[in-house]
Amino acid sequence: MALVQLYSGRRGDVCRSAGSCRVIDGASAPFGGTWVVATGALTRLCGLARRPTDHTVLVLPRCRDVHTMTMRHPIDVAFVGAQGMVLEVHRLVLPGVRLRHSRAVAVVERFAQSGPWFMRGDIIEIAERRSASAPLAGEPRLRKTVRRRRTLWS
Repeated sequence: MALVQLYSGRRGDVCRSAGSCRVIDGASAPFGGTWVVATGALTRLCGLARRPTDHTVLVLPRCRDVHTMTMRHPIDVAFVGAQGMVLEVHRLVLPGVRLRHSRAVAVVERFAQSGPWFMRGDIIEIAERRSASAPLAGEPRLRKTVRRRRTLWS
């Protein structure tokens, strides 16, 4: 942990807290920048690597483990629990580091910047983009029927 700055969540650690915020893909993030929800396999795999060092705030749903092996710049990381509460915050994570939190269900990361970032106890509501075929909550899930094509050898 010598290379990673871990914040305990005390108010003296950061200038300002988000308190509570809602993540919507493409909307503005509380500390500047734009939310990007990584739902696709390629976006999740690459993360912030190979992105320009802008003000993108990347959200990785269904994630509890991140690494900075291919990164060129340090990042800030926040692990989010099942109720949306920030469980652990790491600032200035250098390249070549792996971080994990066993109770996390999502990770929020951005390129390291001075100034405010999430604190332990903040609430982040992650609204994943719903595909057109996915049912809404409470709707019955429709089953797809697969028809098999008959071939000469079956």
